[in-house]
Amino acid sequence: MIEIKPNLQHRSNSPYSGKALKPVKVLWQGTHVCVVSESPEGGEIIEELRIGHAAKTPYQIDLAKGATFSGDNYADELLAKPLLKSLQNPKSEKLEISQEIFKSYQRVIVLNCIDYLYGHSLLKLLNAQRHLESNPDLGLIVIVQKFLRWMVPDGVAEVWTVPISLKNGQDYYPSFAEFVEKQSQRFEEIYVSEAYSHPSRFDITKFTRVPKHSFDDRAAIKITFVWREDRLLVNSFLFRVLRKLKLLDIALAIQNWKVQQLFEKIRSKLPEAKFAVAGLGTKTQFPKWIEDCRVERFNDQTEKETCQIYSESRLVIGLHGSNMLLPSGLAGMTLDLIETRWGNFAQDVLYQETNPRLASFRYRYLPSQMSADILANIAAQMIETQADFYFHMTADE
Repeated sequence: MIEIKPNLQHRSNSPYSGKALKPVKVLWQGTHVCVVSESPEGGEIIEELRIGHAAKTPYQIDLAKGATFSGDNYADELLAKPLLKSLQNPKSEKLEISQEIFKSYQRVIVLNCIDYLYGHSLLKLLNAQRHLESNPDLGLIVIVQKFLRWMVPDGVAEVWTVPISLKNGQDYYPSFAEFVEKQSQRFEEIYVSEAYSHPSRFDITKFTRVPKHSFDDRAAIKITFVWREDRLLVNSFLFRVLRKLKLLDIALAIQNWKVQQLFEKIRSKLPEAKFAVAGLGTKTQFPKWIEDCRVERFNDQTEKETCQIYSESRLVIGLHGSNMLLPSGLAGMTLDLIETRWGNFAQDVLYQETNPRLASFRYRYLPSQMSADILANIAAQMIETQADFYFHMTADE
């Protein structure tokens, strides 16, 4: 946690001279929780608190000069420049922020989950459990966008829900900053959560209120493909060409065919298995033997229903991305298919297994270009050998 009241616990140096900056105030930009400091050279330097992705890649901006300062290209392109642009172009819209107070505290932790990427927002929220368990004497205030409100766990002191869409998640709304500043006057002590980008201490069921898959349930085995229509199980070059030619329906038809082909090959090995497709987007159709659980758009109810489908699934299969977070956290096992994003390995999986050998069995990462025959063989082997594997690998426990 980082204290911001009564003491602003932040130290840094001027990007111009290397001399110490004097922190003056906190600026609640939205996605970013920033510190405004007086520079010994005159003027102000703005930088993000060492939270989230800025914990490893700190950066600074000089708003008056329109300059950014960072240690690497990642921080400059994905953090510094978007922050500078947002502060240069503030949104005048007055946000109607919903405030729910469940219990009053004078000493609080603020967990800011606002982001422009769904996966980032969800992963930030998972930090809540650590604070609830480790800091029971402090009230936890969670700031979320509307789409994530349903997942806020029980036990928090307050929830502040902001009507900022993912599309506008990088924008600066002065009305949001004013709201937080006004609310901050109510508290004697305020700490900001580090909002780790990949927290490890969480139980996903405390957020979804949906139980995880039970391997003890030997009812019909369900295998679910996680569908999305903005990143496809299609060669990326072909996808870009078809998108440029406005022929995405062809790419979606190819993905549909690939899913059917994969399921047919698995069914030949596991004739008793049931198959489903869940996720976002309802274009194309599947034969009746594949349960179609896709939705046109998500809301609280459809998200919960989809989580239940993942929970019922012995195995989920899908293309790497934030769409795999909840499926991997709730299903029995996961096949994560990656084409080019190997640098983001494991970032889209919510590990619910601490035994390293069982984890390596349950969560697998494979090239999306792999043949349907090999994928089907791996999927069938995972399901057929799971019980024996668990027995032998945990015999001495």
